[in-house]
Amino acid sequence: MRSIFVCLVLGTLSGLAADSSEAQNFLRPTKSNPAADLPADRFFPRGRKMIYGGYSGQPARDLTQGFTIAGPAYHTSNETQSAECDRLNLPHFVQIGAFDDNSTGKWETIASLSADEVKRRVAANVKRHLNSPWVVSWAVQPEELRPWRKDEMAYLKIVCDTIRATDPQQRPIFLYNPNNRDRETLAPIAANVDIIAKGCYANAHGHKDDRAWIRWSIEQEIEAATKAGPNKQTLVMPLLAADPDPAERSLIPVWVRHDVYLGLMSGANGMLLWSLHPRAEVKATWQEWYDAYALCGRELNGERALSQVFLFGERRTDLKVTTVEARPDYPLGAGLANAPEAKTTKAKEGKTGTLHPWTTFESMYGNAHYFFLANSFPAATTFRISGIPAQGLRLQSAFTDQDVKGPEANQPLEITLKPWEVVAYKFTASSGK
Repeated sequence: MRSIFVCLVLGTLSGLAADSSEAQNFLRPTKSNPAADLPADRFFPRGRKMIYGGYSGQPARDLTQGFTIAGPAYHTSNETQSAECDRLNLPHFVQIGAFDDNSTGKWETIASLSADEVKRRVAANVKRHLNSPWVVSWAVQPEELRPWRKDEMAYLKIVCDTIRATDPQQRPIFLYNPNNRDRETLAPIAANVDIIAKGCYANAHGHKDDRAWIRWSIEQEIEAATKAGPNKQTLVMPLLAADPDPAERSLIPVWVRHDVYLGLMSGANGMLLWSLHPRAEVKATWQEWYDAYALCGRELNGERALSQVFLFGERRTDLKVTTVEARPDYPLGAGLANAPEAKTTKAKEGKTGTLHPWTTFESMYGNAHYFFLANSFPAATTFRISGIPAQGLRLQSAFTDQDVKGPEANQPLEITLKPWEVVAYKFTASSGK
């Protein structure tokens, strides 16, 4: 009897040791901390802060609500907002173009300018802001320059070259690109600017139900950025511009969370929203949209600091995910013809590719192992997550810090996500209690 007892005890201890070893491997430390020497008050890649902003907002309000930067402002508000941000010590974008007063305008207004005149005006406009420590990035005006137009690409090169020749801080340069842009038409833009981004306006562009288009959009940005060379950034650019149908009003926070986090899970380095201005088309639901974007901002940039997981975490592939429904990739839908920027896009842009209906992101940051899962399919989907050690871990929601029930021993964790739902898990060492 004693030998049987000893065998049972040794077998149990062996099992516990195996569980402990699995947990330790799952929480193995990162090889390095790329953020260790970066300043906390500067923006990625020169610092630890993530760009999380919106066009035409109220900087003093927004930067207390989870946003980290004031996005570009239009027309004469460009200089007015910059002066306000300088006065209040708030980081911001400044629009730069060949306009006399550094306001913003249309291509037709400056199309006839000589190269020398473009250089003179751009240099003068940059010099207005050279001494400001609060200007984080230059945003080229006009927006939506067309890559198939030689005159517009020549203009873009002159503007970017002039900014770099004038700005000793070499702050990054950004140009807004229309929703239809793909890797081919983003490539000439990426060759000139430092921040590559295009609109991801799912609801306004015919992709309301196939929101995996957000992932496809970031993949186009990344491919164009990679082809252009090192040290390029990418942003996800979602929408706050119109009231949905009343029956869909409850989906606002669902759409927002999906679009923000799917963009980051797909490789974007930050978020820039169009727009924070309370336009008439979104009068009924503006506050609901704003609150949803602000909540994501606080998760990313507040105490939970989830932005650091995306920017500096060490990518892992310990967990394996399958769907019970075996959701297949599906063709990219046509969207709305050239909408919403019909004058600056071509019909053939953004019409090829496939959409993957779910996305994962797994990363180790600090002493925690993070796992994000987004269901981009417009139907409830059941996922099986295998590879989670049965013991030695504490499982929490990374969004709320609430404890989550883990899997049964030797069984995958099975969860069902609603359409466009995103979950985030944080694994840490169990206290043993």
